[in-house]
Amino acid sequence: MIFRKDGAGRQFLCPASLLEKLDGKQLNITVTGVDGSIREYPIFQQKAENYGDYSEYMTRHGCACCSLTTLLAAYKPEYRNLRPDQTIKQVEKKYFPEKVWQKNYSRHIARQMPVSLYGISCILEKEQIAHRYVGDFQDRDAENEIRAHLLSGRPVVIETSRMKRENGRIVKWFDKRFAGSYHTMILLGMDENYQVIFTDSATRAWAGNWQRLKKATLEDLISYMFPQKNTSDTHLYFSRRKNTGGYILLEE
Repeated sequence: MIFRKDGAGRQFLCPASLLEKLDGKQLNITVTGVDGSIREYPIFQQKAENYGDYSEYMTRHGCACCSLTTLLAAYKPEYRNLRPDQTIKQVEKKYFPEKVWQKNYSRHIARQMPVSLYGISCILEKEQIAHRYVGDFQDRDAENEIRAHLLSGRPVVIETSRMKRENGRIVKWFDKRFAGSYHTMILLGMDENYQVIFTDSATRAWAGNWQRLKKATLEDLISYMFPQKNTSDTHLYFSRRKNTGGYILLEE
């Protein structure tokens, strides 16, 4: 995929060169910036069942770990061949307090939690990957900020839920368009029709062959995102809804 800049300086992501099927166990995407810079994004499938001892965890809870692995592989050359199970065993264990890491992964598999957006932000900071984590937000402000960020050629990490909101109020409790429960994804950019192109480790019937990469309007995505209301109580692994959520702006 290639970013192209228009006369107003907006950068649009052009996926026309994608010829392969986009629904496999791993999809490697090369994104070329307007300055000729190249970033390679490996996009992982949660249910690939090739993650060793963490295969069941990845199937149940692995969206955030898959997204974090994609970012680390794209932004740090030493992580180019990193896989999600290695992220758990090596990166999370390295940067999170041992007690916190052990507590999460010693629980029954159903109660183990994915790394939170705050936890992802902490690891990005340790790895000196420039970014800004936004916890609480108003929908209109988030929409404007994320759109401007994507049109500057920089990705955004988001978390969605199965609950659809309008004007800050939940209007559908069990709408699973972007999440069975909660789900982390990376917005790579906008195409020339202002559709957001984003990574997705899960498979959704509505997306056809476009599985590891999907398209949607930003307004649609925002309606399934949710703010972190309790910003004074952050957690490295997903906790209650009000203690998690938000989005991460990658600054390079």
